[in-house]
Amino acid sequence: MAKGKPVIEYKNCMACGCCVQACPFSILRLEKIKLDKYNKAYPELVKAEECTGCGLCSKACPVECVEILQF
Repeated sequence: MAKGKPVIEYKNCMACGCCVQACPFSILRLEKIKLDKYNKAYPELVKAEECTGCGLCSKACPVECVEILQF
């Protein structure tokens, strides 16, 4: 399997947390990163070295704003 990591397009992100819940390794976490005036919690990559690039986070996103970037 090719190695990759999730890249989030925050412009389209609804901060719903579906990607966070879908990750079997808990590498994503909802964090308040001050992207909007409502200070919503958005998904943030916290354990990049543990990501397998499985793509479950990307598949779980209802607005398709999570992409697995291969490296």
